[in-house]
Amino acid sequence: MMESSTSSLETRISSTFSSVDSKVQSKENSINTIESTTVSSDQSVDSSSVTEESIIKKTVSNNNEPIGGNFFVSIMNRDYVLLDKSNGNVIDDNKENYQKTFAAREAIHDGTKYYLLSTFESELGLIDPNSTEKAVGEQGKLFPEENVYGSIVSDTSELLTSDFEENGTTEELMDRTFEIEGFYNHFDGTKYYSLKDSSDQPIGVVNAAAIEKSSDKAGKKHPVNDYYSIVKNDHKIWEKPGLEEIGSTTSIFERTFNVKEWYYHYEGKKYFAIYDNGGTFKGFVGGDAIQKASNPGGIWYDTNEYVTVTKDSLTIWKDFDFKNGNSTKSMYQRTYRVTGYYNHFNGSKYVSVYDNKGVWQGYLRADYVDTFNTPGGKWNSTNQYITVTKNNWTIWKDFNFKTGSSTKGLCQRTYRVTGWYRHYNGSKYLSVYDNKGVWQGYLNEGGAKLVNNPGGKWNTTNQYVTITKNNWTIWKDFNFKNGNSTKSMYQKTYRVTGWYRHYNGSKYLSVYDNKGTWQGYLNEGGAQVVNNPGGKWNATNQYVTITKNNWTIWKDFNFKNGTSTKSMYQKTYRVTGWYRHFNGAKYLSLYDNKGNWQGYLNEGGAAKAGGAQGTGFSTNKSVLVTKSGYSIWDNFNWKEKARTNSLINKTYQVKWYYRHMNGSTYYSLYESNGKWFGYVNSDAVRERRGVSHYLGNSRQSVINELSAHQNDRFYLGTPYRGLSSSNPEPFLSPYGAPNGYGPGMNCTGFVAYVMRRSGGNLNRISGITQGWGSYANAYNWRDALMRNTEYYTFGSVDALLRSGKAQKGDIIYFDPVWTDINYDCHIGIFWGNRSNENRIWHQVLAGNMQSHIFSGTRFSKIYLFPQD
Repeated sequence: MMESSTSSLETRISSTFSSVDSKVQSKENSINTIESTTVSSDQSVDSSSVTEESIIKKTVSNNNEPIGGNFFVSIMNRDYVLLDKSNGNVIDDNKENYQKTFAAREAIHDGTKYYLLSTFESELGLIDPNSTEKAVGEQGKLFPEENVYGSIVSDTSELLTSDFEENGTTEELMDRTFEIEGFYNHFDGTKYYSLKDSSDQPIGVVNAAAIEKSSDKAGKKHPVNDYYSIVKNDHKIWEKPGLEEIGSTTSIFERTFNVKEWYYHYEGKKYFAIYDNGGTFKGFVGGDAIQKASNPGGIWYDTNEYVTVTKDSLTIWKDFDFKNGNSTKSMYQRTYRVTGYYNHFNGSKYVSVYDNKGVWQGYLRADYVDTFNTPGGKWNSTNQYITVTKNNWTIWKDFNFKTGSSTKGLCQRTYRVTGWYRHYNGSKYLSVYDNKGVWQGYLNEGGAKLVNNPGGKWNTTNQYVTITKNNWTIWKDFNFKNGNSTKSMYQKTYRVTGWYRHYNGSKYLSVYDNKGTWQGYLNEGGAQVVNNPGGKWNATNQYVTITKNNWTIWKDFNFKNGTSTKSMYQKTYRVTGWYRHFNGAKYLSLYDNKGNWQGYLNEGGAAKAGGAQGTGFSTNKSVLVTKSGYSIWDNFNWKEKARTNSLINKTYQVKWYYRHMNGSTYYSLYESNGKWFGYVNSDAVRERRGVSHYLGNSRQSVINELSAHQNDRFYLGTPYRGLSSSNPEPFLSPYGAPNGYGPGMNCTGFVAYVMRRSGGNLNRISGITQGWGSYANAYNWRDALMRNTEYYTFGSVDALLRSGKAQKGDIIYFDPVWTDINYDCHIGIFWGNRSNENRIWHQVLAGNMQSHIFSGTRFSKIYLFPQD
């Protein structure tokens, strides 16, 4: 019982007993006998002065009865007699208090022992103790019942133990049926049932108001009007709940029925009465064999299958009231997905239909469709040929689209189609076989073109191929009877305007040369397709030196993006590969020493080199070693021969130079005797260039100066003045511009004056050598020019003229025979219009003149100092 209820009850009981106690206490002294619990009827007691309260005495219980002698009893004798406590008259209560529980005290009336019974509100009367039985508590005695069952009908009633201790509620026992072991008529007037289950285990004590009694183990009848579907195919069907088996659910598995009543059987199982759509009772089935549905459609059954609609004039429904639906006309012969189905109460199976976009279409009777395990739909036989036109589609091995392969290897080939499917996704798929009868898979029809014969179709293209076979045949027709060898076409690039994929499996290219002349049909295996007219890449590893300074190196083979070779001229590059272009030329792919790609260069613009040093370029110039710490190399494998540290200011002749791949220029050095010395980085030497470069004027300015006075007396006829002082100026005084010393020049003064008049800086002579006579002394010119300019030496005038090196304006110097007594040198300007014309302009003892080349004294060698 609830705590508040118990407290209230105890209060009322205490109140009842307290009222009696107070009356006993007030009359206690008038009682003659205290120890005895009875009063003899023959004692002299004035009955008129002794009230009934005076014969009600306290007792002390030794049996755990309420303190003060209070206890509870249940009336056990159906024929009990209840006396009025005032006069002893029988109270007629129609025996309605039989088996009820009351509070009790012992009392003596007319010498007889009675129990005085009380309720909450009042005293009830006296009763013979033999008609009662003491109870252990206010719940009273348990009155057994047999073959009586009760179903729990309240989920909020208290669940009590047999000692009437609180033990929860009936929420979890709702609707269950139990055996009623017996009942209690509680002192508070409430009736309680003591319950036990089918295993004879006690359940507890429950208020009778929460129980519906029944003599049937099935318990309470629950009227309903619901729909259930059979979900177990091997359960029994009963005539009555748990009794009289009449069949099995195997025959009605997944069917939907109307349930009009159900029972929660004493044995712990629910039973449902099922009726078919004709209202016929089919029996009872256990609750574990059925599942409740929300409507007559029944429960949902998951599936994953595909259907093709086979009826075009029926209805697909939006609900199971069959009031909202559409015609199947637009769905006829199309394939849909079924995600589940219902077995309706009306006896038909309805599939739930979705299109390929996931849009629900409605419920369609299963006998209106053909069902398939895959989304492919229905097979349709045919016999035709196709050419595959898509090279990046998938040809599938199944309609789950999980296993397939690319059409890349099938593209433009011709195949046979034996049948097709209209797939759930809305597409038509062809069943494709090759020419050996091997099935390839299912191909969406959009990936192929239907052709009329097994030959395939013409495919227009615009691409290039390089012939890779030199002994194949290029055919003039597809009878394969007229053809030519590919030998002369080998490694050349051609244009392909179209091709055929023959049913024999081979692809044939229609080939044209760069003049537009058709060559024939070539099996693609004899060529390599390239992306542009450049042709096929051919790997190599070599070096070239650029030999054309006005050609174009291209960034692509459309020849629209390129740069001049001017900045690359004479430089060396690495070639990693080459192309034989459609135009017939060979193009090299060039990289610099940092690995940067430069472009494609026609091989005619470069010379093949033997290594990274590049191609050697012929030259003939003199260089002066000016820097230490450099190596003299014996070869370009970098074998060191010497170091420049000990060669400073030595002069060597350069006959070849190389523009190495590493970006440096290397000179091939020769000693004065013509013996090869080694290779040196050009940074280690200074080139000895022409006189004009050294002095700061030019060949043309010298020629202009002399040509302006070729026929006048500005220079010609100026008298000779021999060198006689360290001051050079007296010897640089021509007729046309005499200085303060008057006209007169020596041979060196003439050359010096012409160089100065044409813009030359004579300090470059005097600054190098401080010899006597300064720039008026030819020895000083020899020393300065040999050290800083290019020069050639000859043993005779004839050798000079035959060398082809002399040019108008160059300086000629005659070195003396040093053993002669009166040795002397001589200097002048070459004045021939051709390198072999024997003319010189010089100052001699006879005066300034133009003549054949000679010296006034014997000479040991001739030096030619070019102007540039």
